[in-house]
Amino acid sequence: MPLSFMKTKKIVGLDIGSFGLKLIELKPVKKGKETRYELIAMGYEPVPYQSIVEGSIMDSTAVADAIQHVFLESKTKSSSISFGVSGSSVIVKRIDVQRLNPNEMHEHILWEARPHIPFTPEEVNIDYEMIETTDTPPDKVGVILAAVKKEKLNDYLNILTISNKSAQIVDLDSFAILNSVMTNYETYRERTIVIINIGASITSVVIARGGYPVFVRDIAFGGNQFTDHIQKELNLKYEKAESAKKGRQVEGVSPAAVKPVIDLIFNDLRTEIKKTFEFYRSNTSEGRIDNILLSGGTANLESVSDYFAQDFDIPIEIVNPFNEIEINPKKFDLDFIKDMAPVFNVAVGLALRAVGDSK
Repeated sequence: MPLSFMKTKKIVGLDIGSFGLKLIELKPVKKGKETRYELIAMGYEPVPYQSIVEGSIMDSTAVADAIQHVFLESKTKSSSISFGVSGSSVIVKRIDVQRLNPNEMHEHILWEARPHIPFTPEEVNIDYEMIETTDTPPDKVGVILAAVKKEKLNDYLNILTISNKSAQIVDLDSFAILNSVMTNYETYRERTIVIINIGASITSVVIARGGYPVFVRDIAFGGNQFTDHIQKELNLKYEKAESAKKGRQVEGVSPAAVKPVIDLIFNDLRTEIKKTFEFYRSNTSEGRIDNILLSGGTANLESVSDYFAQDFDIPIEIVNPFNEIEINPKKFDLDFIKDMAPVFNVAVGLALRAVGDSK
């Protein structure tokens, strides 16, 4: 999708998250008329606390070191990267534009995009994809706009240069999330679904219909808020608060003391999700939502599905981005993959862009 520099098959998907780096390399495997994917390399590397905040790099040296280490540990032979961006420097809009002669559409779309992007054309890189949907009038065409501030993009590109890596594809985290789900869950391709990816500092909400994104929102809210509030309310150090959040035993801390704090933060997140749904429904002719899918590190919290089920009378499922990926049990730790699967949703989507078989 957006902002690709080129396509090549030997690229890894690298999710540069605020809590950790996730690396995935996939290989397409032909099986009759079908293309399947095999896991070739996988890596996870924590990044120092607050070295990346809400998608912005604060400590270049620490992040560059982490990138080099995750590549070393994963044993991938590629140094080319597909990576994603998210946050306040990223704009995604769905618009309808007048259908013109194909030779005129490019300039026409860029002109129509200007009122929808709150930055000057000089400040951003813009890309788009035209989509055909049943709710678009015949004389118009649907367009998904994507814009990223050049300043943020350059920060990431500089980090990769310092790490001796080469960026070949730049995508949006939200589109990578959708790519992963569409590849792993064929049943959702014809439905209207919401994917809520709760990362460390950003929650990406993607509403898709027929496999295409129709509404995207990044919320400055994530797993770090849970940890910070547990740390503050229970007077714990960061490491112990993080363990308590994940349901691990922490000396002197009972689960009964942790639960009310998590409940409080989940209430705030659900409020933001409700606002997102209301805005979507007020701006579309079809407000139906068939399924909610959860991913990201916070999707591993105990009873996370129950928290959302309290307010949304919609089937809820936690995403497994390896659902349709072939994995050699002699090469990879299946228990680790099972435990960490939701964390790798963005990275798998980025790796799918790399092999070039997904939009």
